[in-house]
Amino acid sequence: MEKALFNKLRNYILEFYESNPFVKMMDMQTVYIKEGDVCLKLEVKDEHTNFYHNAHGGVLMSMADTSMGAACLSCNKKVVTMACNMNFIKAIPSDSIMFATGRVIHNGSRTMVCNTMISDETGKTIATASATFFVIGQLLEDDK
Repeated sequence: MEKALFNKLRNYILEFYESNPFVKMMDMQTVYIKEGDVCLKLEVKDEHTNFYHNAHGGVLMSMADTSMGAACLSCNKKVVTMACNMNFIKAIPSDSIMFATGRVIHNGSRTMVCNTMISDETGKTIATASATFFVIGQLLEDDK
């Protein structure tokens, strides 16, 4: 992908997630965006936790889906999630920071497959996920 198009994509994705009501409510932040590789960060607050004061599984699933969807966007594809599988490995308590790194492993014309690893601030794996996305179109037009 040309650098100019990727820079437009990166700026679009940053603006898209900064104005997305769900991402704002969850307080997810973008760490980096590369082509097919996006990392998000979330500080686990009380409103993200379950009865045991650990991050709720739905929060982990939302981080995984959002990071993988953003990785698809970084390939200039609009997508919707078709299927997602999540493995919860370790609890992450309130007041911790977690990172979700989504990566594209198949970039097809009709479907995309991604995986994500969610880790804590020490790099320990909290959860992993994989998902299949249906491509509904191109995100931005190439200015060629």
